[in-house]
Amino acid sequence: PGSKQPWLVPHRICPFQSSVIGAMGLLAINPLEIANQTVVLIVVVVALLLMCKYWDRVLVALTGDDRIHATGLDCVWFTCFRCCGTCSGDWTRCFTRVPCCPKRIRGVNLLQEAGKLLGITSYTVELKNIVVGDLPFDRRADFYICVECSANPPIVTALAEEKLPKVVHFPEKITLRLRWSPLEEAVRITVKELNVLGSNDLCHCHVSAMSILDWAGSPHDCMKRIEMKAVDPSLERETPAWILLEFGEPMDGRDLDHFHSRASAAVRTATKDGHYQDFSVAQFKNEYTLLDNTGHAIQEPLEEDLQGLSRMLSCISASHKALLCWGGLAIVGYVFIRVWIGACYRRTRWVTMAYLHNMSFPIASMPLRKLVHDCHNQLAGTGTAPGVPCRPSYEQVFQLCPAGGMYPPAQPPVHAFQDFGERWLGFPLPGLPCHPGSCELNHTLKDYDIYIPLAAVIYFALVCGLRVCGNEVVRARKHSLQRARAEETRRMSAELATKRRQSWSLLP
Repeated sequence: PGSKQPWLVPHRICPFQSSVIGAMGLLAINPLEIANQTVVLIVVVVALLLMCKYWDRVLVALTGDDRIHATGLDCVWFTCFRCCGTCSGDWTRCFTRVPCCPKRIRGVNLLQEAGKLLGITSYTVELKNIVVGDLPFDRRADFYICVECSANPPIVTALAEEKLPKVVHFPEKITLRLRWSPLEEAVRITVKELNVLGSNDLCHCHVSAMSILDWAGSPHDCMKRIEMKAVDPSLERETPAWILLEFGEPMDGRDLDHFHSRASAAVRTATKDGHYQDFSVAQFKNEYTLLDNTGHAIQEPLEEDLQGLSRMLSCISASHKALLCWGGLAIVGYVFIRVWIGACYRRTRWVTMAYLHNMSFPIASMPLRKLVHDCHNQLAGTGTAPGVPCRPSYEQVFQLCPAGGMYPPAQPPVHAFQDFGERWLGFPLPGLPCHPGSCELNHTLKDYDIYIPLAAVIYFALVCGLRVCGNEVVRARKHSLQRARAEETRRMSAELATKRRQSWSLLP
C-alpha cells in the first residue's frame, strides 16, 4: 500500500514535447474550413443589411404588400382594451342609448371613446379643396396625389390629366383615420407624375397628426397652405411647391360616424334631398335586385334563410364556448382544490410522523423534510402496512388534524404549499391556510381520484362532439333549405310556363 502504482505517477512533459503538441494543433486547423465559414458569415451579414434597406420589397415578396398594417398603439388597443379580441365594447352602448344621454355621444361605444381620448383609437378627418402649385416640373403632365398615414394603405386621388404644374386642382375628398398621440406617425403627402412605366415622385411634405386634428377642430382656421419639399434637391426653383388643404370633420350625408345599428346588419343609403334611409339587409335586397355584369337579374339565397342559419351557428358557437370555458374552469378549479387539500393532508401527515418519532415541537421545516426523506428510504419497497411511525395510518393522521384535537400546540398550523418556495424558489412562502376538515375531505375524495382522467376525457369528447354535431345540424338544415327553394323555383317556373301557354292559346 505504501508503494505508488506506475500509472498513478504524474508524467512530466518536457518543453520539446509541448512544442511538438502545439505544432500538431496548428496543423490540425483547416484553412479551407475557416475560409468557408468567413464567406458564409459575410454573405449572411450582407443579406441582413439588404433586407433592412429594402424591407418594403422583402414584404412585397413575402406578403404582396409593402408594409405591416399594425403599430404599437394597435397592439396596446388589441391586448389591453379589447382583451385580445374577446371584448369589443359594444355592450357599453346600452348606457349611451338612454334619452338623457347627450346627442354627441348617443349610441356610441364608450370603450372606443375612451381610446380616442387616450390616443389609442383614431378620429376621422376629411381633406378637401385640394390644390397644389409651383410643382418642380416643366411641362404638362398627368399628376396625382398619394397620402399615407400610420400603417394604413396609401390613398391616391384621381388623375389630373394634361395639367400645367403651376396650379393643379383635385376634386376628391380624402378621409383619414388619425390618433391624438405624439406616437402617431406623421401624414406623408406626395405629388406624383404618371409615366407610361411607373411614376415619379415630385415633392412631398410631412404633417403631424396632432396638428391636423387641431386644424380640423377649428372651423374658422381649417384651410392651410403647406410647403412641399422637392424630392430631387438638385432642382433649383424660384418658389417652393405648395399644397392647399382644408381640414374638417367628415361631411358624409349618411353620417356614418354616428351610425350604430341595433340589428346585426343594416344598410344606410343617402337620399337626393340630403337625408339618409336605413334598411335591414332583407329589405335592402328586396329593394335593389342583384345584377350580373351585363345588367340581368340573378338569383341569390333569401336573407331570411341566411339569417336563420346564422342564428343556428351563433347558438352552437355560444354553447361550444360556454362549455369550453365553464367546463374548463370547473376542471381546473376541482384539480386545484384537490391538490390544495392533498397538500394540507400531506403536511399534517409529516407532523404525525414527527409526533410518532417523539420529536420535540415546534419542529422546523428542514428537520421535518429530512425525517420524511429518511422514512421514505427506510420503507421504500418493503411493503410495510400503514400504522408504523414512518408510515402512519389515516386514523393516526386524523388524531393530529385540527378536528382530532391532538395537534401539538407549539407547532404552527399547517399551510399548503408551504415548502414550495423553500425547495424551488430559495425563500419561504406563507402558503395557503388549510381548512379544519381537510383530512376528512381528502379521505373522501381519495376514492374518486381515479375518475378525474375519465372525466377529463369525457369533457373533451363532449366539446369536440358538440362542435361536430352542431356543424352537421347546420349543414343538414342548409341542404334542406336548398332543396325547398329549388322545389319552389321549379313550381313557379311550371306555373309561369302554364300561364304563358294559356295566354298563347287565347291569341286569335
